[in-house]
Amino acid sequence: MYVPPPTESYLEFPSPPYPLSVKRASIENLLNISYWLWRLNPLSMFPVILSNAFEVLKQSIIVIAVILGLSKLTSTGILKDLADSISKFDFERMVSLVYPIIHILIPLLIATISIYYVASILAGGFLNSAEYGSYLRLVNQGTVSLKDIFEEMKVKWLKMSWTVFIIENVKIVPILIVISVIISDITYLSSSQMSKGIISPIGYRFIVWLLLLILAEIFIIIFSVLTVYAYPAAADGYYGLNAIKKSIGTFFSMPANTFLYCVLRVISNAFIGGISFAAGLLSIQISSILTIVLSFIIVPVFHIFKTTLFLKAKPENNIIPLPIGPPVFKDVFPHVLKDSINRIKKGFRELVKFLTEPRNLVFHAISALLLSLGIILGRWVSSSGIRGVIYAIGYVPGEANPLFNNVLGLPFLALDISFHNWQVSLATAFSGLVFIVPVLVTLFFNGFILGVVEDIVQNPTMFLAAILPHGIIELPAFIISGSIGLNLGLIFLNALKKKNVSSNEVFYENLKKAIYIIISLIPLFLIAGIIETFVTPLIMRIYGWS
Repeated sequence: MYVPPPTESYLEFPSPPYPLSVKRASIENLLNISYWLWRLNPLSMFPVILSNAFEVLKQSIIVIAVILGLSKLTSTGILKDLADSISKFDFERMVSLVYPIIHILIPLLIATISIYYVASILAGGFLNSAEYGSYLRLVNQGTVSLKDIFEEMKVKWLKMSWTVFIIENVKIVPILIVISVIISDITYLSSSQMSKGIISPIGYRFIVWLLLLILAEIFIIIFSVLTVYAYPAAADGYYGLNAIKKSIGTFFSMPANTFLYCVLRVISNAFIGGISFAAGLLSIQISSILTIVLSFIIVPVFHIFKTTLFLKAKPENNIIPLPIGPPVFKDVFPHVLKDSINRIKKGFRELVKFLTEPRNLVFHAISALLLSLGIILGRWVSSSGIRGVIYAIGYVPGEANPLFNNVLGLPFLALDISFHNWQVSLATAFSGLVFIVPVLVTLFFNGFILGVVEDIVQNPTMFLAAILPHGIIELPAFIISGSIGLNLGLIFLNALKKKNVSSNEVFYENLKKAIYIIISLIPLFLIAGIIETFVTPLIMRIYGWS
């Protein structure tokens, strides 16, 4: 399909997009087309949004387990006993409390791990279907829509989940074997040789364990490289072992290109990691900013690039449009800034409509109520034992975060806090697509944390001084994201009930509006982040914080 040239002013070049043969294209051309397909198709980033939503689902499983575990320990009084024994350094009593704690937590831990594992496999099936299925359409058609993404999920999620199950389990087998060997060796040493006073074999066995771990890691790396095309292959109709076989065949048909792709991925990740490490040495927080760059720019471009490489190895030749524009590094940053500003403007208009529409008032009320209920439970659990444990291990109320003392890093800290909170907001809103539950859990848990903190501080004035200045903006913005999630979830469930998700215009219209509204929250979180970094610490010191 031929894509007409974009109309933006940056395209002051003599040639319009022209057809490009994937099979004959150089690696440089394929990387260039991958960038421009991302550049001209903002919805190519939607799988990243879905990924954030599924992460909230998995986090919700852990959160529910943590709250249930803490509530159970609190109701039995074990947490108070533990805090008392820690504060008195009564190790004998601490040991006596281990069995009842384990007796309560082990069944919960087993259930949580099992549910988390199943959810991860199913989430991988949905996400890889949405991502690589839509990227295949993007490369073949030159464009992709929300309907394309959900259609790919609907058709391929189950077989893709089977593919994810096989690949991820094969990856983990060597590590499990090595861990089993190490545990077996430790058990043997502790039961026989250590009782005879033989210490020397431990050093030798430690080297053996280390070598086994290295060999297991090498296997995982080799297997990951060989299966780098497995998910594009599964999206193309090869599932399970056939996807692995197809990926291995693709690798050996063009090992140099695959190796170069892997090297570029490693270099890009190392570059991001290097910047984060260097910033950390200066006590500068930029992890959230780097995460956004990695998630919304680098990963989609590279995954589209991987898809074009997969197509390059196929017998049939695919023709895709190659847009002509300025060099990538000259284009990407001005584009992101200009595009974000335009979308924020449109998002504000949608935000006003969403807030004032009568049917949405109930969603706002439910979001605020869940946050409030979380605060109440958090205070109760904390006052029944958590506060005592935290005090016993050395926490002193009234001490502020030392990060706010680094004057050089404050502007970066403000941005990092802002974009972290925005990412949480985005993930919360779109987790409504995962049958609403993650939205409810996230709202409740954030309130729970506030309740725990309020109880630990033990001074309402000091607590409000630490929360209120930026919370006036941040908390309503977060409640709005919860309202969006509830609204989306309800509309999505209604579409599922009618069995017309792929053609439900109401659902897709609300999905697009939700994207714009979440983008419009960026300035609110930026203002809240600036206040939290520069204003809140001053007010905290006035009201007793050190």
